[in-house]
Amino acid sequence: MYRRRLLGALAASGAVAAAGCLGGDDGSFEFDAEPARVPDAALSEAGYEGEEPESFEIEQTLEVAGIEREVSATTWVASYENPERASSLLVASTPNPTVAGQSVNPLVRADDAELLRRLLEGGLGGGGGGGDGGDGEAGGVEGGNVDDLEEVGTQTRTVLGTETTVTTFATEIEFDVPRDAPVDGEGTVPALVHVATVEDGDDVLALVGVHPEAVEEGETLGSLMEAVEH
Repeated sequence: MYRRRLLGALAASGAVAAAGCLGGDDGSFEFDAEPARVPDAALSEAGYEGEEPESFEIEQTLEVAGIEREVSATTWVASYENPERASSLLVASTPNPTVAGQSVNPLVRADDAELLRRLLEGGLGGGGGGGDGGDGEAGGVEGGNVDDLEEVGTQTRTVLGTETTVTTFATEIEFDVPRDAPVDGEGTVPALVHVATVEDGDDVLALVGVHPEAVEEGETLGSLMEAVEH
């Protein structure tokens, strides 16, 4: 489905990249997140499948106190899908460094709407991708015009022991829909996107679930979010 394009969007937009703080003898700094994943038992029960998390090395130049520093951040991304229901869940774990006690990670500063906008603007409808294990293949989802993004509800889920707000947005996305999926045909269809972020230890996790509006998959995706391990 849309797996590769969303991975490519994350890498290209820097939406889950971490900016750094001062450190290293040469003025550079490196961060590495701990991978997060949904356990196999929960995936099997929900009818989802996926692969082990993939790492993306993202390098940035950050200006701190008027001095430019090279920052390298390793983000881990795992994605799962139920092809029969044209539904997917992405779990990204990114480092959460601080400068003078304040997080510089864009995931911490952004609300759910801004996070989703970053993902969409970063190339959700474009190809490309990078990082260890990424092959840059095009996926099967396009669309998600930022102007058409509409918040339609919120709910509270317990993710990694933390009460977490999951925000739901309505948009339109082009799916590769299997013939036996409960969606009429292929092409751009109304879709719901569920977005949440949660801090856990030294990392921040971004959870993004997507499904056609005609498929009642929100509860299942919420349960998978609650099953995430980190």
